[in-house]
Amino acid sequence: MPLQLVWLNTTRLPVELDSLLPADLAGLSVTQLARQQVLLGNRPCELGELFGIRGDASDGVIQFEGDLRSVSRIGQGLSGGLIEIEGNTGPHLGAGMTGGTIHLRGSTGGWAGAGMRGGRLSIQGNAGHFLGGAYPGARHGMKDGVILVEGNAGDSVGLGMRRGLIAVSGQVGQTPGHGLVAGTLVVGGSTGQGVGTGMKRGSIVLFAGPAPQALLPSFSPSGVDRPPFLGIYLRQLREWGFPVGEDHLSGRFLRYNGDLAAGGQGEIWARAHSA
Repeated sequence: MPLQLVWLNTTRLPVELDSLLPADLAGLSVTQLARQQVLLGNRPCELGELFGIRGDASDGVIQFEGDLRSVSRIGQGLSGGLIEIEGNTGPHLGAGMTGGTIHLRGSTGGWAGAGMRGGRLSIQGNAGHFLGGAYPGARHGMKDGVILVEGNAGDSVGLGMRRGLIAVSGQVGQTPGHGLVAGTLVVGGSTGQGVGTGMKRGSIVLFAGPAPQALLPSFSPSGVDRPPFLGIYLRQLREWGFPVGEDHLSGRFLRYNGDLAAGGQGEIWARAHSA
């Protein structure tokens, strides 16, 4: 059976689990797993003090269960396998992952998928600020992979994104796609101010329709069309179980080029009201 970790709710101190990955835990007995060191506050702690443990990770699967809002860095650096989570988690979920899949049935804190290099992060809830974003001092944020959010997300989604796909079914906060270098950001709901601020290339798709008040004057309208890539992306999203309505597969979009202050090679596609 998969490795099952059930939160015992024995502490309110922050916990960091960046060292718990399927490849590293495969073949360990329950006793050995219980002795694995994690960080509780500013001191080491054994995993068995925090979680009830069943099964093993020999099949490459780890399942978490419980209110994990004080637990951060689950799946950080994941390179393969599957992590499934029932409940809410703290920040840095899947940060820096290069492969594998994380499936969260709940909401998560900030920096989920930050600096991601591959794999798929699926969130059946809300995400915090800087989803798929760049850490302070880093040149780029997400460089590859897929992030799917079925709820809402906070500010600066895709900050400094270099490649990959981020899709948010609900609304997002301020400055989504800020500093976008390449890749695609899809937003189903409303956005805050500053969409695509400083973007150099890449695409932002807004299904909620045009929001001129959210765009800087450095974005230039350039007609009405339907982006050829969009149908391909949406059908793939459907295959992954992401909610895509029939009306998303048809209709036309207003196109804006920008950010002209950063070279103007990016595209924002906003659903036309008449579509």
